[in-house]
Amino acid sequence: VRIGDDALEFHPGGRVSTRDIQRLRLQTGMVFQNFQLFPHRTAIENIMEGLVTVLKWPEERARERALALLEKVGMAHKADAWPATLSGGQQQRVAIGRALAPSPKVLLCDEPTSALDPELAQEVVDVLGKLASEGTTMVMATHDLRLASKIAREVVFLDAGNIVEQGPAAVLFSNPERQRTKRFIATLKHEAEREGGEG
Repeated sequence: VRIGDDALEFHPGGRVSTRDIQRLRLQTGMVFQNFQLFPHRTAIENIMEGLVTVLKWPEERARERALALLEKVGMAHKADAWPATLSGGQQQRVAIGRALAPSPKVLLCDEPTSALDPELAQEVVDVLGKLASEGTTMVMATHDLRLASKIAREVVFLDAGNIVEQGPAAVLFSNPERQRTKRFIATLKHEAEREGGEG
């Protein structure tokens, strides 16, 4: 695993030091499928938490960074809101802000829209699309064709842990080579059209 100038090699039966893992981990931000916001912290406090607790930033500096990130994800107006009062899309946007707080080199996203209905998912697609256009590196696991086709430059299509097909997103979505990929994309397009018709 290589992030920037740091690399870790994993070998069967080998050991990697916790310190080396931590060095790479500090360069990543994680966006979870089910938001994972701290329920006892407001939106701004959720973003500040890692900066203050882990990175030992002064509270005022962390608050300024958190406000800037809430602005970036379109949630500045909800800075003092509790997670329970936010929609799923709003919670996920706060979670994206939290993941961006320490300025990671890579954002890891695990099904960032799967817990959301299509309308709320679009809010998250828009935010992630903006980040991608600004040059944020993301590694994302998703079934959301709209998200992948809007954001991805490179796509790896997996089935049961095996690579079925990979390549530039524009090629893979418009002209996949493998039948398995064609069926998957056709199924997702059909589901998206059906959801669009119901709205």
